[in-house]
Amino acid sequence: MGFYEIAMTDLNSMLEYRQSVGFATTTYKYSICPFIEYSSQNHPDEDQITKAMLDEWLTYHRYKCQSSQAAFISCMRRFTCFINAQGKPAYIPDEDYSLSKERYIPYIFTDKELQALFDSIDTYIPYYGYREQFHGELIVPVLFRMMYFCGMRPSEPLHLREKDVNLTSGDIYIRETKHNKERHIIMSDDMLELCRIYKSLIGTNEWFFPHPNGGCLKTTWMTYQFHRCWDRSGLSKKGDPRPYDLRHAFATRTMMRWIDDKKDVMVLLPYLSDYLGHAEITSTLYYIHLLPDRIRKSSGINWSMFSAIYEEADFHEKNKRS
Repeated sequence: MGFYEIAMTDLNSMLEYRQSVGFATTTYKYSICPFIEYSSQNHPDEDQITKAMLDEWLTYHRYKCQSSQAAFISCMRRFTCFINAQGKPAYIPDEDYSLSKERYIPYIFTDKELQALFDSIDTYIPYYGYREQFHGELIVPVLFRMMYFCGMRPSEPLHLREKDVNLTSGDIYIRETKHNKERHIIMSDDMLELCRIYKSLIGTNEWFFPHPNGGCLKTTWMTYQFHRCWDRSGLSKKGDPRPYDLRHAFATRTMMRWIDDKKDVMVLLPYLSDYLGHAEITSTLYYIHLLPDRIRKSSGINWSMFSAIYEEADFHEKNKRS
């Protein structure tokens, strides 16, 4: 066997093992497969992963940010450790490849910004050069509203098949997620009605948001449309807004509403965590760090309750770093 067959056999074995014990696999597929394909073209007769392969890939690929490269190295380290554990040789990236991940600071939308952004989204007509085959003006408003009102990760609505969206009950089935944690979420009545209208206009397809040539739309396309809509809105940037921030907005505004309604947020957080598809409750507690400035504008807040929540989140964040 050549390098490609050997490496893909090892990768599939690791993915099967991770899936069997309930660990995520998607990140490993997207991170390691391109490396294997590139290395197989340049080292077809090699029978193991070497340091030279890794160095060549990092020179060729040029990751856009430090965090992306750090995530790749982390995946490669686990992959090569798995290969070694099977009694086979493979170079394990040492500390020279370690990079600290830069934590992204979410963009917190104001009410006026969200209104201006969605006004721009609703009047935007994207196309692929053959507009008659693509209903971008129908897709974009529903796609971004689904991300915001359902708190979905950017890739999740794009990977929805038509059968995953129940237009009778409003149930959305999300499969193969970031943490290999499939889940069901329920749309609001308004979102459900919008989806019904959308499907009546766009017709039957395998994918809920279909690519004009078949298959599903890409996250790169969706990200480009988001930035185009932002630029068209005339809004100025106080940071770097991105599609993922619509999910952050859903989480923080949900918690704000609970606090304004004087509900027991700590009791409700596990429900929000499951809805968002978080692997750990500490990931949901992180959103509390985004609230203080906006809390000052709210009324009827139980400050002692908030202090307890904030301290709990800070405690978990410190433990995660230690």
